[in-house]
Amino acid sequence: MDAQTLSTAMGCSLARATEMLPGMENAMRAANITTALRAAHWCSQIGHESVGLQYMEEIASGSAYNGRADLGNTQPGDGPRYKGSGPIQLTGRNNFRAFTRWANAQGHTTIDFEAQPQLVRQEPKWGFLAASWYWTVARPQLNSLCDADNLDGVTRAINGGTNGITDRRTRLARCKTLGTRLLPARVGSAPTTAATVEKVLDYSRSEIRQDTYYWCGPATAQLLLHTRTKNMVAESVLAKELGTTINGTNGVVQIARVLNARMGGTWTVGAMPNDPPKQDEKELLWKRIVGSINGSVGVAANIWVPPSNYPKASYTSTQNLQYGGGFVKHYLCVMGYAVDAAGKRHVWLADSGFKPHGSWVTFDQFATMIPPREYAYAADWQGSTETTTQSEEDDMFSDTDRLMLSEIRNQLTGSHKVKEFPGWPQLGGLTPVDALALILDQMVGYEKDEKTGEFLFNGWKKEVVGNGGKTLIEAVAELQVAMKNVQDIMQSAQDAAIEEKGTKK
Repeated sequence: MDAQTLSTAMGCSLARATEMLPGMENAMRAANITTALRAAHWCSQIGHESVGLQYMEEIASGSAYNGRADLGNTQPGDGPRYKGSGPIQLTGRNNFRAFTRWANAQGHTTIDFEAQPQLVRQEPKWGFLAASWYWTVARPQLNSLCDADNLDGVTRAINGGTNGITDRRTRLARCKTLGTRLLPARVGSAPTTAATVEKVLDYSRSEIRQDTYYWCGPATAQLLLHTRTKNMVAESVLAKELGTTINGTNGVVQIARVLNARMGGTWTVGAMPNDPPKQDEKELLWKRIVGSINGSVGVAANIWVPPSNYPKASYTSTQNLQYGGGFVKHYLCVMGYAVDAAGKRHVWLADSGFKPHGSWVTFDQFATMIPPREYAYAADWQGSTETTTQSEEDDMFSDTDRLMLSEIRNQLTGSHKVKEFPGWPQLGGLTPVDALALILDQMVGYEKDEKTGEFLFNGWKKEVVGNGGKTLIEAVAELQVAMKNVQDIMQSAQDAAIEEKGTKK
């Protein structure tokens, strides 16, 4: 996209479009706006909500939001502090906090927007990025609605109704005439029909940072172990097992050895002796990364990186990993892969040593960061080496289902975050993980019998639960609401009893 195209789409001055263009393009990349139709809907909605990029904050003072507990505004002055900001008006302390967590985890920045909310309305880059968070996290159905060209659905997701639908429709028609010119520079020349593939493992972002400057090896082993088994082993324990000293860990082979001992399996070391690597070495690395991620386990890599080859952010990441200190000898995890609409390959690096501790980099660059060292992958846990999207592999669950599963797991095993719920203790002879396994068996069925290869139980059918064909997770959600209502009633009764007792005194 160029400034003139943005000016035409928004109906704003060329000067305003020039000022806003970098932030707009970054945000579109972060929101996975990869087709002309998505771009047309994105620009028409942004154009309406911001009145053609005139307003990056709510005109009202925000005082009406003071005391709004549903928005997280619990402190004096929170209303004006967290009033609508950015082109789609991020509002409320809770949303600024959620946007911060997402932006930090995705490698866009290390800024705490809850602490500095003014940046979202003052700097276009962050205001537009807040729109990306809203588009992909708060309303994850938006790109699918765009793909279906469902203007009413897109509008309701953003507005809660169909206010301004006439203006939105007019803007959409104008934007559609601009076609692929609306796409951000990275994908502007790519065929709009090209598939975008992306898959990242669900790992603990809160535990990524290494405890000492020389414990990148233990931190890498810890993350791989925890992601696969949910068992959080202290870095200090792993450092002893790895033989890590102040000089670091002696090769990725040590990580493979410890993971084999703790997880079982056959963690295997792959060599990258040639710098630059040969094409067959690169292709083998790519297949092993894809197979590992599809098999729900990451890859450990020992990298040697001169300043001239520090990792550069790619794909939807907008901030480089902050490498420094000269030649970097380091261990990190590969926890995801992607193929963008132009067919370019990327890997997600979970980095314990350098902020923002996670970023996409091109696979081509990553392959040059390893020689002459090695990487380790779990050979017997390799899934398909075909690049697949998350939805293709996990289409048995909706986003809501996966969120509920995550909440159940957190209740059973703990959130693993400081000062948050540590998990239920062992009850009735079952550990929390055992209990979780039983719940999952009830939902989706047992695994195959090791001897016969047959499924012993294929999971409950929809029609088993309720009269409306609900899934078990939907039934659990309804039960959760019912239990909350009972809890509220019991609390009200307890409060009344306390009040009555106080009156009698």
